[in-house]
Amino acid sequence: MTTSAQREPELPDLLSTDIQRPLWIRALCIAGALVFFVLGVIGWLIPLVTGLPFYAVGLILLGMASRRAAAWVNRLDRRLPYAVRVKIREWTRRTTQKRS
Repeated sequence: MTTSAQREPELPDLLSTDIQRPLWIRALCIAGALVFFVLGVIGWLIPLVTGLPFYAVGLILLGMASRRAAAWVNRLDRRLPYAVRVKIREWTRRTTQKRS
């Protein structure tokens, strides 16, 4: 008997861990991540806008600055249900195609 995890094709990592960025770009990503984490805390304190999108953007920016953070985000992504992971990749593919 096979499980659904064995039949589903493997998805690529959400954040690449093999890209080496210059120090100034990494510093900007860390600064941006800090800003978004602060906005997430403000969103948690003032329930007008939820803080979750700010935390997500902050994690992505942190993953762009650090290989360890990118590996952690990828590990968390693998814990999500397969359908959610597919939807995330479809959404990111659509947004990157609109920019091109």
